[in-house]
Amino acid sequence: MSIPARVLMVDSEETWRGGEAQLELLMKGLGDAGCSPALASPPGSRIGERAKQLGVPTFDVPIAGSADLMGAWRLRRLCRRESFDIIHSHSSHAHGVAFLATVGLRSRPKLLVSRRVDFAVGSNRFSALKYRRGADVYLAISTGVRDVLIACGIERERIKLVPSGIDLGKFDRMNETSYLKKEFSLEKAEWIVGNVAALAPHKSQVDFIEAAAIVDKKMSGIKFLIVGEGELRRSLERKAQEVGMTEKIIFTGFRNDVLEILSTFDCFVLSSRLEGLCTSIMDAQAIGVPVVATNTGGIPDLIEDGETGLLVPPGERVELAQAMIRMLSDPQLRERCVGLAKKKSKQYDYENTVKKTIEVYREVLSGS
Repeated sequence: MSIPARVLMVDSEETWRGGEAQLELLMKGLGDAGCSPALASPPGSRIGERAKQLGVPTFDVPIAGSADLMGAWRLRRLCRRESFDIIHSHSSHAHGVAFLATVGLRSRPKLLVSRRVDFAVGSNRFSALKYRRGADVYLAISTGVRDVLIACGIERERIKLVPSGIDLGKFDRMNETSYLKKEFSLEKAEWIVGNVAALAPHKSQVDFIEAAAIVDKKMSGIKFLIVGEGELRRSLERKAQEVGMTEKIIFTGFRNDVLEILSTFDCFVLSSRLEGLCTSIMDAQAIGVPVVATNTGGIPDLIEDGETGLLVPPGERVELAQAMIRMLSDPQLRERCVGLAKKKSKQYDYENTVKKTIEVYREVLSGS
């Protein structure tokens, strides 16, 4: 299953989000398959620390932006010294820097890009250039992401569908959760409804908060949890205060026990207006938590409306609230969605992601 090639992963993020979790699983899986990836990332990055724990060779390459010439120069020096066969970028900034670093190289490695968001690309000249000429292959994590790339002018034959995956074994390592009810004062809650995502604009937790306020007027005894951290924390807390939900909505901040918190939910709600795929939905389905989510990006790859969860149009807060009420009020619906989603979750093992990634590596190296 391994490949006789040197692969350099490039990531620009210093913090930890879903893309870094996917990169960690990919590096682990490649190592288990007999491959030997290396990683270039900013000094002190969390993914760099995790890579070292996996025994992956790491190189410090600060990346200040997609067109960071100093970062590109450093990466170019590394490529000349180490002679990689493949450079696999895992963020937009990493993509741009890898493209610049390899322009004119005598022995140019193949350039691959994992695309995990369904944002439109090519909004400026450099973006258009790097997406149309700056990669040999794109690894789209969902059909939604693939379709956006095609709509933005990327040739279909340069896009490979490689869905994200999760470590199904982690659910066997979960801790008991009684401490959470005390920590968040949930002892008297009849229902726990939660959102797990970075507090970023496209995740649109403001829609979740508005919908929660509607649900609270229709059903009693519900506590709402927003799990995650990000730039919008203060504005979202103000929004919760504005709609009179300060006592009902709990902001947990960044947590290392996300799975334990997720397992306490009676309903997981994703309010994103843009979403590449969402591994938190995969986690919820594998644990057995019913899901209400927006019909955007790659989410329909995971949820069939009324069968493995409920889908609503993005930005429609009233419809989101109605779906939450429907899921909580209908035990037969919950049972059906949980049962079918749990069966589907067996497909989510990250080893499938690793296998498909290796297949793409072999294809680009063979020139087919």
